[in-house]
Amino acid sequence: MNRLRQVAHLQMPAWSYIAGWTWSMTAVAFGINLLSVIANHDPGDGVTTTGGLASVYGVAIGMATVSVTQIFPYALGMSVTRREFYLVWSLLAVVQSVVYALVLCLLRAVEQATGYWGVGMRYFGLPFMDDANPVLLLLGYAVPMLVVIHLGILFATVHLRWGTTGVFAGLTLAFTALGLAAALITWTRQWHVIGRWLLDQSPTALLAGWPVLVAAAFAAGGYLLIRRATA
Repeated sequence: MNRLRQVAHLQMPAWSYIAGWTWSMTAVAFGINLLSVIANHDPGDGVTTTGGLASVYGVAIGMATVSVTQIFPYALGMSVTRREFYLVWSLLAVVQSVVYALVLCLLRAVEQATGYWGVGMRYFGLPFMDDANPVLLLLGYAVPMLVVIHLGILFATVHLRWGTTGVFAGLTLAFTALGLAAALITWTRQWHVIGRWLLDQSPTALLAGWPVLVAAAFAAGGYLLIRRATA
């Protein structure tokens, strides 16, 4: 345990960098969306959902990828094992996800208290989460964040293992697989079955249950790759 704590201290300086850039870019994206909504605001339009919340998660992917690729060689030089590095980074990803989720819950509360920023702009909240209890709301923000952070770590381990070519090859294969799957579902006319299955799922399963399995799959893949990664 002491060893893991020492490795965590080694990685902690990066977290001010990660959090600073994440929320700075989020603030910029929020400001641009707010100005856009103000420019086109009509009191009769009601509440507009911008979808800008996705930018927080998108930035988290990039920050996780960049930070792991930069810190990993330094950690190896400090005699940190690959197992220790990855375990600590995964544990810190859980902490980061919970902290970010708490911030997003607070921003959502401010958003609602101000009448959606006074112009009817829903940025940090999502319509289907309006009736969620506080625990489910926190999980609804934290678990998807955990998924995207581990996706970013997975990208980083692919880069460490095979370089930029490996990243682009992996993305190409992933997009190809998704495209072929979508084409197959369309061809067999199974979209309605998938839609019915999604509607049958509980909010807890959709927001936290299934995403946890995805995060676990990304984490397992990243661990297998980093064991063979070079600095």
